[in-house]
Amino acid sequence: MRPAAPHRALWQGPWGTLLLIGNARVLVAARFQGGCPAGDTASPPDPLPAPWGLHPTLRLALTGTDFQLAVWRSLTRIASGECVSYSELAAAVDRPRAVRAVASAVAANPLPVVLPCHRVIRRDGGHGGYIGGASRKRRLIHWETNHGSHPRCS
Repeated sequence: MRPAAPHRALWQGPWGTLLLIGNARVLVAARFQGGCPAGDTASPPDPLPAPWGLHPTLRLALTGTDFQLAVWRSLTRIASGECVSYSELAAAVDRPRAVRAVASAVAANPLPVVLPCHRVIRRDGGHGGYIGGASRKRRLIHWETNHGSHPRCS
């Protein structure tokens, strides 16, 4: 059997531009392109581009350790507009003392925005770091709190 042909597409949203990478069946990675946009955060994201936007549920193919996969699965359960702390996320994956390891798994997220690692904040309420930069994380949290949601993943 031949491997599926690779697909790449740009996805625009209040976060700026994401390069989506995968094949016709699954999405495997996303990378921010350019800086965080200035200006209005009220515009909704464009529809998810083809081929991934053609299906009711976005299918992902993730590669990581069992621990990373558990953390990334937990990210999908954080509701849009909700934030949890790294320690709450550690408890959610039944590793309450592994806060630093959870933070490392969050930082290694191959699909920012799609797997909403921006919803994880510090226990003191500070936003903490983000693969797309602090201003992009603030923008995403602000937009979701006031407007939005993301595609369902499986």
